[in-house]
Amino acid sequence: MDKLANTRRRLRSKGTMRRRLTTLGPITINADAISAILAPIYNDLPKTLAAGQHNLTYGEIEWPTLKLMLEHAQKQQVSPGSNVFYDLGCGRGRAVLYMGLTGIFNSCVGIEVLPERISLSQKALALLRNVIPTAGAKVKLYEASFLNPAFKYKDAKMVFLSNLCFDKDTQDALFTKLNSEMQKGSLVFCSKMPDSTPSAFETVSVERVPMTWTPTSEIHILRHL
Repeated sequence: MDKLANTRRRLRSKGTMRRRLTTLGPITINADAISAILAPIYNDLPKTLAAGQHNLTYGEIEWPTLKLMLEHAQKQQVSPGSNVFYDLGCGRGRAVLYMGLTGIFNSCVGIEVLPERISLSQKALALLRNVIPTAGAKVKLYEASFLNPAFKYKDAKMVFLSNLCFDKDTQDALFTKLNSEMQKGSLVFCSKMPDSTPSAFETVSVERVPMTWTPTSEIHILRHL
C-alpha cells in the first residue's frame, strides 16, 4: 500500500530502521508518531458491516481523544501489577493498537463479540507488524463477550468502552463487574454513565472530545476508589 510505504520511508528517515525495530524489542513512540503510523492503516482498512442480531451502531474513537486518554494514563497511580489497557467492544482495534504502541502498558486487550470486527482488528495488527515487527507483542485480541466470567479486570490500569448504544442490561452488568473487579486508582473512560453511578467510582471529569460520529462527544472519566 502506498500510504504504508510512505510511513515506512518516514520512519527510516528519522533513523528508525526496520532491522533495529526487529532486534530492540518493545519500543515507546510519542502520541503524534503513533497517529501517523496508524492513520494510513485505518484509512485503507475495510469498514465494518456487521449484520444479524449484532447489527449494532458503530463508530470509532479519534486520535486526539486517544492522546487525551494516554495523558491521563501517564499520570495515573495504580496497584502493582495493574497495568493493562482494555477496550471492551474494540471493533477494528484502533484504541488497542494505539495504546500498544505507547509502551506504558504491560498488555493491551481488545474484546469484541462480532467475528467480522475482530477479523478487521487482526488485519490491522498484521498491517502494523509490516511497519513495526515488534508492535504486536503487547496486543491481545479476543472474539468474546466482555461479560464472560473468564475475563477478570483486576489487572486493569485503564478500561475504555464506547457504550452509547449499550442496552440497559448490558450496561448495568458491565459496570457491576468493573465496580467489583477493578483496583484502586484504575480509570474507566466511557461515552455514557450508567443509570446508577457505581459505588466504587468517582467522576474525575467529563470532556467533550472528537469521535467519528461527532467532534464533541462526551467522555466520562471515572476513577476507582
